[in-house]
Amino acid sequence: MSGKDVLKDFEFVEFTRSEFGVGSEPVAVEKPYDLTVNGAKITRVFISPSDLREFAYGYLLSEGIVKSKDKIITVEVRKGNIDVFVEGLQNIEEELELRSSGCVGFRWNEQNGVKKSEVDSKFHITPDIVFEALKYLETELYKKTSGSHSACLINKEKDMSVRAVDVGRHNAFDKVIGKGVTKNLELSETILLGSGRQSAGMLRKAANVGIPIIVSKAAPLSSGIKTAEKLNLTLICFADDQKFKIFSGKWRIKA
Repeated sequence: MSGKDVLKDFEFVEFTRSEFGVGSEPVAVEKPYDLTVNGAKITRVFISPSDLREFAYGYLLSEGIVKSKDKIITVEVRKGNIDVFVEGLQNIEEELELRSSGCVGFRWNEQNGVKKSEVDSKFHITPDIVFEALKYLETELYKKTSGSHSACLINKEKDMSVRAVDVGRHNAFDKVIGKGVTKNLELSETILLGSGRQSAGMLRKAANVGIPIIVSKAAPLSSGIKTAEKLNLTLICFADDQKFKIFSGKWRIKA
């Protein structure tokens, strides 16, 4: 998909205290896509129409539907659909999940909560990596629209390995995870950097693919902190170029 696919100009009328005028504004585009696995519809997402193949990989792995990318045989993107064939996967429940901004994911159980065992990665970083990595969250789509989220995978050398952009914070996580696994990155030695609020679903996605450290410019939610603690994740929020706050797993940050 090109940049034109994720942006569209809309006309507006603007009122100020002294006058009104007309103009046009670039707006981030989202479109509905049904994700099917072996013919069963798993979810419908409203998503930026870019990196859809990578989204499919990231979603299936981060939701625990598949355990290895090698089980994903084909991903076909066509109008309104992302069709995936997974080897050896049977009895997929046709459980339609309509997700825009706030869903925690596939088969989430409010009573049981966390299902994944804790992350055992011994990966650790120094504070300067966090401060230096934040620049990678800046994207042209956000500058033009103020209507998108970004996510990056950062390695221990402080470099950005991959980046993804989407109107939804969950989608951005799925896309960047998908990019990481298709490039065969060692996710247990990466930082997942994001621009959105950190809820239980966001943290569970990271745990399901073995990412130990999550950093966000935004706030945590209580469910996110509790999930990070249960899954042995390091959760850093309110990060900017002057400070950040560690809500879980402070031992992975070496001063």
